[in-house]
Amino acid sequence: MSDDVGLDTSDGAIWAITLNRPQAMNAITMSMAARLQEILADAATDKNARCLIITGAGEEAFSAGFDIKEMADFDTNAMRNAFVQRDPLFRAIALHPLPVIAAVNGKAFGAGALMAAASDFRIASNKAEFKVTAINYGSANATWSLPSIVGPTTAKQILMTGKTVTASEGLSNGLFDQLVEPCNLLESARQLAISIAEKPKEAVKAVKTLVRNAQQLTVADAWQAEHDHVLSQLDDGSQRGDEVFAKFLGKDKTDPA
Repeated sequence: MSDDVGLDTSDGAIWAITLNRPQAMNAITMSMAARLQEILADAATDKNARCLIITGAGEEAFSAGFDIKEMADFDTNAMRNAFVQRDPLFRAIALHPLPVIAAVNGKAFGAGALMAAASDFRIASNKAEFKVTAINYGSANATWSLPSIVGPTTAKQILMTGKTVTASEGLSNGLFDQLVEPCNLLESARQLAISIAEKPKEAVKAVKTLVRNAQQLTVADAWQAEHDHVLSQLDDGSQRGDEVFAKFLGKDKTDPA
């Protein structure tokens, strides 16, 4: 549904995007992923837009990940097609010409964690949690985004264990830039957005691009490597891979993919 992704452009310079399925922990459906990519594309060409904020409705979750119920009946081909359609969302956030602020209001699991990691800044509620779940079903995610935020060693620990990173731990290891009370989260994100929006637009865009390109491996190349890796798993269609993913879904259906 279109109202599952809220968009407020009333400020003009600051676009506020809300994942609006609090009853489902803001789990992201196929249509939501498509809508998010549309909004990102629109913002990239809007002459007034200066900064983006992404958050989730309610206080329980930023996003619990992709909607597992929607994927329950996907066969291998459908799962592959879904991956091809949705995975570019994270690349679009990371490579967006405008700064993207993730206002992490609760659990950022699975795809929610990937969106947060792809963002330029992460301001979090003191109730926030972060978890990349791919290792639990035999895959790999955030290998191209998380290391530049927390460093390779901490990133490997988070990604290899599938551990839940608490708000305080995230602040300590650099995952979260700032922790605030839930009631102050959106205003804190907005104040950061305002401070950026006041600066020359082209200069801000240049800083984002130059900092990104200063890394030894570009985001695009690192993303492509991870993308190709997951595609090779899906194309393999091994029974073992199917069993691991099915076990993951059956073990804990509240966790995202």
